Amino acid sequence: MVQLGVNESFADYLIEGVLGRGGMGTVYLAQHPRLPRRVALKLLNREVSADPELRRRFEQEANVVARLDHPGIVGIHDRGTHDGHLWIAMQYIHGSDAARLNPRDVPIDRALRIVAETGAALDYAHSRGVLHRDIKPANILLSSPDTGRAERAVLTDFGIARLLDSNTQLTVSGTFNATLAYASPEQLSGEAVDHRSDQYSLACTLFTLLAGHAPFAATNPGQVVAGHISKPVPRLSSVRPDAPPALDEVIAKAMAKRPGERFGSCREFTSVAWDSLHGRAAPARITPPPGRIAPTAVNQNGQSRPSAPTPTAVAKPTPAPAAKPTPTSVAKHTQPPAAKPTPAPAVQSTSAQPAPRPVPASGRGSAMGACVLAFLLGCVAALVVLNPRVRVIRALVEFRDPHIAPYAAAGVAAAGAAVLLFCGALMLLARRRFGRVLVVLGSLGYLASLVPVRFKYDSPNGTTGWTMAMGLALLLLTLIFTLSPPTARWLRARR
Repeated sequence: MVQLGVNESFADYLIEGVLGRGGMGTVYLAQHPRLPRRVALKLLNREVSADPELRRRFEQEANVVARLDHPGIVGIHDRGTHDGHLWIAMQYIHGSDAARLNPRDVPIDRALRIVAETGAALDYAHSRGVLHRDIKPANILLSSPDTGRAERAVLTDFGIARLLDSNTQLTVSGTFNATLAYASPEQLSGEAVDHRSDQYSLACTLFTLLAGHAPFAATNPGQVVAGHISKPVPRLSSVRPDAPPALDEVIAKAMAKRPGERFGSCREFTSVAWDSLHGRAAPARITPPPGRIAPTAVNQNGQSRPSAPTPTAVAKPTPAPAAKPTPTSVAKHTQPPAAKPTPAPAVQSTSAQPAPRPVPASGRGSAMGACVLAFLLGCVAALVVLNPRVRVIRALVEFRDPHIAPYAAAGVAAAGAAVLLFCGALMLLARRRFGRVLVVLGSLGYLASLVPVRFKYDSPNGTTGWTMAMGLALLLLTLIFTLSPPTARWLRARR
């Protein structure tokens, strides 16, 4: 294994320190040879560089990530071979990784923001035909807040990513690269994977950030695999009492055993998770504006940024056992050191969405009354007013007598009023606010049809007086019930 010291040169890059070590090589903090900025220089061991399979994987990593241009994905600046070693120069992120967060100090809002920003980066990668296949807290870098710039999550280590349209197998037979604690059931079963596999791992990551351990944590790898494939998803609310039960249902859906039962995208998953916490849809943009992209991928233990930063973690190859931290060299850890919070009783929920507001009984009764009265008034308009005027309309068409034109117009108005009242009653029954408008218009149409009334046209039997009185009383009741505040509340309560 090559060991480079401080101020030593490699491929024209000036080494400033070690950011992390892994099984495939080492990541150094280095100064760009031509630009005034720092980079994370990933250097593979000589024996790894000589392995054709690992060389293909390393070159694939550079080619895949170089195609992605997103503020939430670590960028590739350069790559090459020097002194028998493959190397990649990556964007340097000053900060820490999500695996170092203490779950007791992580509010649910912050965890959701981290996962939402990571999900946005994943959706972008998926739209370009790229899968990550190894989503976990250690691969989510958190930039340190700076003046005018908030913390942001940056996704790193696409080392085992594979193009969706590629048939190239990048791993040797019998080798599984993704971390078991976050692997999807289809990955563990050797089935074909798609973007929903990354969504599953992202949901495991959200659980870990808030619970302090992976969903199916166990010392035996076989138990971990069995948990992903056959066991139900544990409830986050059992270890985080401040987590709403609805969030349990969202995580369970994103971690469904069958990919077809999960959300359509990472963005949909994080939006519903946000809604389960706040009772509203997530903002259109949770990710803060990227601004100037910071000089890839590093972690630092300190909470505040010192004048001369000493990086401690990085975008890296698959991690190996960590070396003891020194002022210039700290290896990344794959599990957060935080203790698990004290378990609390789980709260069961049957829906991932907030429960609808209860509908007041008085509002329901008033609205049902409005529906019934509007329907009855429509019947009155059709039977009492419209039918006697059929012969009036026929006489106007046959004899064109201008004296009977007002009565024919009243018949047409009554017909229109009946249609409006029937439609308004149906829309009120369906809890549509526009139904109130139709009922009011129909009532006015019925009233207009009574203006030119003459007994000889309306009722040969002389019953027009009391039928008109009944119609007007029914009209008044219909308007009162339709426009009453309880009816309005009942309509507003519709989900």
